[in-house]
Amino acid sequence: MIGLCCVLTACTHKALVVVPVVPVAPTGCDTSNVTYHADVQPILANNCYSCHGTAQVDSVGGGLDLENFTSLKNYLQYGFRGDGVYGSKLFHCILHAQLALPMPPTYELDTCNQKKIKRWIDEGAPEN
Repeated sequence: MIGLCCVLTACTHKALVVVPVVPVAPTGCDTSNVTYHADVQPILANNCYSCHGTAQVDSVGGGLDLENFTSLKNYLQYGFRGDGVYGSKLFHCILHAQLALPMPPTYELDTCNQKKIKRWIDEGAPEN
């Protein structure tokens, strides 16, 4: 009985406040229509070709030419940890995941670029 009295006396009635809904601005990362030439190739060119481009492949790129689409496609199909994007060694490298050599080695690609590459790989990595 005492507990109920305390609860009833502690309650106060407050007016209902209506808060307007503010739309959230889009993140600016559209992955709905990712293509190799418009999205993925520029990411690779800006972040990977300095070591893994055709001109550097033998000197600093460890033999991996990401500028050559056939070479890139072969690297994507390398079954690192199974099939699909989660088996892609490239994807594990750009995520800086365990057991993968982090690439680029001195920084991590931003989340949007990672999502675009993932989406492209998920779609079969077409040369579109």
